[in-house]
Amino acid sequence: MNCHRVREAMFLVTDNELEPELLAPFREHLSFCPACASHFHYLEKLVWLIRERCSRVSAPSRVKVRILASFPHRGGIAPQILE
Repeated sequence: MNCHRVREAMFLVTDNELEPELLAPFREHLSFCPACASHFHYLEKLVWLIRERCSRVSAPSRVKVRILASFPHRGGIAPQILE
């Protein structure tokens, strides 16, 4: 991976959404590129701070059910998730 691709992937990594096969090249690039590693470290701290300081509001159960039911790959609702 080059610096441009790594920086594009940083938010995906912080959200655990980067494809698994790209995670190793991403981490490898950070190990030899101090500029990207520094930027990623800053981004991780920023995302952590935002998540810590922002109030989290839980959605009502009926909203969770509608959201889960809308995912085609779920094949319906998973009641255990709502508990």
